[in-house]
Amino acid sequence: MKKFSGKSAKTAGVLGLAVAALTTVSASPATASSSATAGCTKYYRYDNIQVQVDNCSDGWVWIYTEKGSFSKGIVHVTNSYNGGEAGVLEAEQGKSNASKFVQVRSITICGVQQYSWAPPTWWTYCANTITL
Repeated sequence: MKKFSGKSAKTAGVLGLAVAALTTVSASPATASSSATAGCTKYYRYDNIQVQVDNCSDGWVWIYTEKGSFSKGIVHVTNSYNGGEAGVLEAEQGKSNASKFVQVRSITICGVQQYSWAPPTWWTYCANTITL
């Protein structure tokens, strides 16, 4: 059996998988590019909403809403310095969505919660705008 830093290869492999599990996102983006491996992808989180922005070459924005306090995640994307909105992406719980934008300048991540059933009352909460 090969040794890795004085430990068996099996132990090193299990440790490697554990570290990889801590650094990965729950669901994969709709498109993957080589720029993600070059450190161009930025990761953001607001409660149970995950957002990835690849602004280096492709300009992809990806949103995923996992189970949690928000039933829907929303990301507002701007692509100019004066705040002009390029678009909005939404994702229900357990779903993801991606779209290509050009020169993403900022994002605002929001989440929607339902507070009452009859009649339904929805509240939207937003994080501070993130400038890229």
